[in-house]
Amino acid sequence: MKKSRLFLLLFLMLSVFLISVEASPEDYHPSIVPTENQYTRLSWTVVGAPSMAVEWGWMGEGAWLATNESTMTFSIMKIDSYLEGYLSIGNFSITANNTDVARELVLGVWGLIPFFPGLVVMIGQTNLDTLNDTAYASAARVQGNYLNGTMGSRYENVTVGDETYYCLIFEYEQDPSGFGEPQVTYLAYDTVTGILIKADTSVTIENSYILMLEYSGLEVVSLTSLPIDPILMGLASGSVVIIAIVVFALRRKR
Repeated sequence: MKKSRLFLLLFLMLSVFLISVEASPEDYHPSIVPTENQYTRLSWTVVGAPSMAVEWGWMGEGAWLATNESTMTFSIMKIDSYLEGYLSIGNFSITANNTDVARELVLGVWGLIPFFPGLVVMIGQTNLDTLNDTAYASAARVQGNYLNGTMGSRYENVTVGDETYYCLIFEYEQDPSGFGEPQVTYLAYDTVTGILIKADTSVTIENSYILMLEYSGLEVVSLTSLPIDPILMGLASGSVVIIAIVVFALRRKR
């Protein structure tokens, strides 16, 4: 049983790592790409949040609890093979890459082919087409995909506050599985900047989970204003290290 869990963890970490290797700064809008001394902080209003604290990750990183009308922020610190940032939501802050955020906040679909667009997506029609294909593949009704369901997408104007954005919208509804309420997720991404403009996602397994976000703005901040914990930075940016540790553990089990 322990070995099978280690294999599962290895598979999950490899999935998270492999789906992120194609990104580069050129794939993102210039407004969000960090410079040597400055970073971009994105903000969202938490319109709806879980009533109970939600655990983050597999390594005891902590749990987050946010209130309605509070602010969630993501400070983008680095873009190389994937996008890294400093997330603050409710009482919780952590350094994480965009895929981590998508997975932990249920901003995507964990199908056999994962669809984890997160808070910012790559722009350009080729990238958007690839994202669209991945979304449909994640929900495909194929053997072994317990998150199969109905995926839809469209381009449409989305208004938040006084601003209107032309968005690529994804709407997903999981097929009934017999385990709680199926996942239902709505994500709208601005086609110009790639920023998540609106999100509404929910699922019930043991407890009811809901998260509703509305984009509220962008600001440029200096490096010195980011309260980054170097230990958290090491944890979040060390996907390859974690994979190596798991591989080592598997070998010792033989």
